[in-house]
Amino acid sequence: MLTLEEVFPPFALRISCGPLELRVLRDEDLPELVELIRGGIQVPGLPMPFLNAWHEEPFAPGCPDGFPTTSLGWWWTQRATFAPDEWRLALTVRRDGDLVGMQDLHAKDFAQARHVMTGSWLGRAHQGMGTGTLMRQLVVGLAFDELDAGRCESGYIVGNHASSAVSRKVGYVDNGRRRIVQRTRQGKVGVDEQRVIVTPATFIRPDDQVSTEGAEVLRNFLGIHRAAADS
Repeated sequence: MLTLEEVFPPFALRISCGPLELRVLRDEDLPELVELIRGGIQVPGLPMPFLNAWHEEPFAPGCPDGFPTTSLGWWWTQRATFAPDEWRLALTVRRDGDLVGMQDLHAKDFAQARHVMTGSWLGRAHQGMGTGTLMRQLVVGLAFDELDAGRCESGYIVGNHASSAVSRKVGYVDNGRRRIVQRTRQGKVGVDEQRVIVTPATFIRPDDQVSTEGAEVLRNFLGIHRAAADS
């Protein structure tokens, strides 16, 4: 009988360094993830970090219009639409075995563009311990070292000093600002987003050794062909 990792190769991906381990979100992670979100994400005094205030949805298990049902559809849709032309890796972040946050890696037309976008969040109780920097370093390293990306982009709401600091520590540089719309519990608001970009030349790697498993089967699944120099 085939294993789950053979049926859906992204499940075979595992990235670890020091106390952190990143793996693709599985259904058995969901109860722990829901409790992490209920413990809070947004830091008081800092801007709302997301386009939509999904983390503030009323907690109503078993109801179609409350959390976590409203988020389950998003997480499951990422698997249902996973394809070489557009894919999103929703990676759980565990520190010493405990689920502490999520790290996303998203790409469209990657075979031609070699460009990925990153996004991440940590539970409020787990912020300020260097985890945000290391988890971003691990996913950027995956993009450059295993998927042969040429650049990684991200962004943060102007005034979010914590996200700005993580970006600098990973080697991102400013890449212009744009006006975007956030959907909060109070309605739509306009905010400024700082775009940032990191390339292999600016990337700041973690101090400890990184271990990656399942990269080859992921590349095959996505139809990513390595450069001749690496073959």
